[in-house]
Amino acid sequence: MRKKAVVFPCDRELVSFVKYIDFADYEIRGLCVLEDSNVADNKEDIPILDIGTIDFNLFDVVILVDETYHKHSFVEDSRVHGKDIIYIKQVQSIEKEQINSISEEQRLDVPVIFIAGVTSYTEKFHVQLALRSRFLDNGYKVSQIGSKEYSALFGFHPYPLFMNVPMDNTERILLFRKYVKYIELLEQPDVIVLGIPGGIMGVNRKHHFDFGMTAYMVSQAVEPDYVIMNMLYSQNYTKEQLEEINRSCKYKLNFEIDSFHLSNAFFDPASLKSEQLVFIKMGNKKYLNRIEGLYDFLNPTDMDKAFEDMIEKLSSYNVNQII
Repeated sequence: MRKKAVVFPCDRELVSFVKYIDFADYEIRGLCVLEDSNVADNKEDIPILDIGTIDFNLFDVVILVDETYHKHSFVEDSRVHGKDIIYIKQVQSIEKEQINSISEEQRLDVPVIFIAGVTSYTEKFHVQLALRSRFLDNGYKVSQIGSKEYSALFGFHPYPLFMNVPMDNTERILLFRKYVKYIELLEQPDVIVLGIPGGIMGVNRKHHFDFGMTAYMVSQAVEPDYVIMNMLYSQNYTKEQLEEINRSCKYKLNFEIDSFHLSNAFFDPASLKSEQLVFIKMGNKKYLNRIEGLYDFLNPTDMDKAFEDMIEKLSSYNVNQII
């Protein structure tokens, strides 16, 4: 019997993803938002719950999607009421001991697709979900490493714990290479989709997105066969601008970009000197210039074209084929 659970804390983004969530052994009774949240009611079947008036008889488990909230009053009250607290990374975690048997020399035998972003908040996770759906709809078996802390909710593998603990970076890179190979051997997919957290570069010294260090380590550990770069929103990108981003990735990260995704967000220039960088989201994306290789992967027509080009490229390889 599946355990009754609530998910906490949920923001607008997570609520918008709910239809994609793989709840596995849990019957989700509600999505719990923070006290100051302005999340609208969910259009799906799962209700938005107010933690101030919640009925503790409704659930047995709190699925915690952000461990920094483990001492929040709602979590503490849930413990007092005898509820289990499960941090989502506990659902799927592969530790160092499980992957150390993998040889450093083993190559990946299936195609790897990177989904990266010039900065955070460029719809990377949306594209990961959309691409997963398209591969599954076309009969492919997909293994996925997600860019979100709560990726396991969606049937993705999260980033392993060793990516965020003190460690020599060379060891970290080699372990991540083994981690991806371990997943391939375990699941035997047709393709691996790998979302890269954060951005590939900093905006300035105050808002640096770890200076692209995660992107660098991932790109040194795994050689991608196809790269999607998520861009901040602009109506008037030029071919030269996209080529400049590609050159930067080629020489800094050792990969070239195959296609670009136009996201729905751009940052407010007035916030560049503030502690919090403010992103503004567009309701509709409009192109002034249609540039080859620039898509909206969340638009079905664009996805059709991009997916066709992707399969054509991956199928052309003698090694790491997808057919």
